[in-house]
Amino acid sequence: MRRLLITALFAACATTGPLEGTEATTHSSVTSKVSPMSQPWKDAATVESLCAAALESATKLRQELEEGRAAQPLETYRELLKVLDAPNGWVSLLFQVSPEASVREASDACKQRLSKFGNDVTLDRRIFDALAAVDVSGLGAETQRSHRLILREFKRSGVDKDDATRDRLRTVYERLVELGQDYQKNVSEDVRSIALTDVKELDGLPADWIAGHPLVDGKITVTTDYPDYVPLLTYAKNADVRKRLAREFAARGYPKNAPLLQETLELRSEYAKILGYPSWAAYFAEDKMVKTTATIESFLTELLGIVRPRADADTRELLSRKKKDLPEATEFALWDRFYYLGVVREETYGYDAQAVRNYFPYTAVKNGIMELYAELFGLEFVRASDVPTWHPDVEAWRIQRDGRAFGIFFLDMHPRADKYKHAAMFPIQTGLAGGAEPMASLVCNFPNPSGGDALMEHGDVETFFHEFGHLLHHLLANKATWTNLGGISVEWDFVEAPSQILEEWAWSWKVLARFAKDPKTGEVIPQDLVERMRRADEFGKGAETLRQLFFAAYSYYVHARDPGGLDLEAFSDEMFKTYSPYARVDTDHLYANFAHLIGYTSAYYTYQWSLVIAKDLYTRFEAAGIMDPKVAREYAEKILAPGGMADAADLVEDFLGRPYSLDAYRKWLSQ
Repeated sequence: MRRLLITALFAACATTGPLEGTEATTHSSVTSKVSPMSQPWKDAATVESLCAAALESATKLRQELEEGRAAQPLETYRELLKVLDAPNGWVSLLFQVSPEASVREASDACKQRLSKFGNDVTLDRRIFDALAAVDVSGLGAETQRSHRLILREFKRSGVDKDDATRDRLRTVYERLVELGQDYQKNVSEDVRSIALTDVKELDGLPADWIAGHPLVDGKITVTTDYPDYVPLLTYAKNADVRKRLAREFAARGYPKNAPLLQETLELRSEYAKILGYPSWAAYFAEDKMVKTTATIESFLTELLGIVRPRADADTRELLSRKKKDLPEATEFALWDRFYYLGVVREETYGYDAQAVRNYFPYTAVKNGIMELYAELFGLEFVRASDVPTWHPDVEAWRIQRDGRAFGIFFLDMHPRADKYKHAAMFPIQTGLAGGAEPMASLVCNFPNPSGGDALMEHGDVETFFHEFGHLLHHLLANKATWTNLGGISVEWDFVEAPSQILEEWAWSWKVLARFAKDPKTGEVIPQDLVERMRRADEFGKGAETLRQLFFAAYSYYVHARDPGGLDLEAFSDEMFKTYSPYARVDTDHLYANFAHLIGYTSAYYTYQWSLVIAKDLYTRFEAAGIMDPKVAREYAEKILAPGGMADAADLVEDFLGRPYSLDAYRKWLSQ
């Protein structure tokens, strides 16, 4: 859940650059350009102006298509969506990160307007007919693929329905966008806390963390934001303190989001059934690697059979250890999860998570990850001090190869009020061959070095590796000339694999020794400590994997069932009993704060599906060596750079020399 990739509910099909085999028609008078230099985050009026300009430009192009005035409909359509690409990216980001409420509100309003416009276009039969009539047989494989996917999106929007049906689909879609924005806003703004009156209640927590939480007016405030939540549940010896914070965390978004999700489920179901699908889950699966709900259900069932025995063994051992502290304990609770995993790992494997933190000051981790990826993939990362940002903590960078810059990215890495609470990569602009340069932002909530060394948990370091992998995927996939094939426009259930594979580097001593150093002594992280860390991480793997499977089943089945008679409380009870390694917290309202239900909808299974592929991709690095430059460059060339120019299964087979399988995943889980 901490790793969330932001992707639009319905993929846009923006295009740019000349068509293969045709003479391009230019629309320079209407093309919208948005760069960081224009500071789209400046104020609400700037956002509103950006939105209005994009819609004005796009409307002119839409009218050309509707009225049959477009000499080259595909070229006009690519230009139409090209002008919406960066504006859509900026407002999606600013809604989540702007420190100004008025800018967030203006971005929210703009996002809804842009989404409505895009949906109206894909419901427009005149535009569909114009595009469908284009003969692309002589235009090359890329254009043929783009054209096929564009027409598929029109059909999946209901363009072939009658006027009344299309009107209803349009109304449902617009309401779904509004509900999704409101749901996410409620989660971001619902920061809860507990108040402690004695520093002794923080016994076990790192000294630097305690120093950052002083007594103020006789109390210590600990919030549900991740930089507070994860360390407290990991290190606090006081079970009651852990329980109090866990209960607050589980209740976020409730009660506001309960009716929003219920309405969302009902409208998604209606939308799917209008289009001829039995459920939203079936509709959403069709254009993914899985294709059908039967494949998803088979996958979930197979994984449950693989994971459950190991998860049960893990929780039995954890409960046994808990009983040494609390003999009367009869169950292993969610708020015990991080703490006792750490206790068992330290006692059994000699792994001290707090000692490991000393080697991971934020700035060193950031620099080390960028230096590593630069070496692996033949890149350069250069601080862009001339590029403005939306907050003083945000950094702008350029990505270069052979001294030539070809993209810009931002690092918004530290928590602040009203900011997105998880870790994500936000695409801003799609990079294209001979066209727009890629732009994106990482948005995380890691400790801020302005207050000292900002020591990171190793789990946060792993997350950094992962999210930077998403960033590289978006920035390097700039070979296409069609926006719907550039960037991370792969099948949704593959999109995590290129980042999950890069987590492996976070466990290599050879890699970590490059930058993991105690800031006070300069000591490099010891090799035996990393080896103990790896062995310790194997413990609890079953329980942690089952928890991910629980989220996958929750998101899938809540969309596969008829929402009309769905009791979210009873459904949650059922999912916890069937899939979760931990009992449901008495204040739990997962349906009110599980943000993936908005973004990933029914497809949280993506994380495990992608992990199967990632583990298989990594077998080539295992064979050649984790720092092998030939394999790394081939990986970048065959997996990252193509973007969506081929089916994901074909990209993987090209890299592996065979179709992917479950073998590597099974081996990993059995270790």
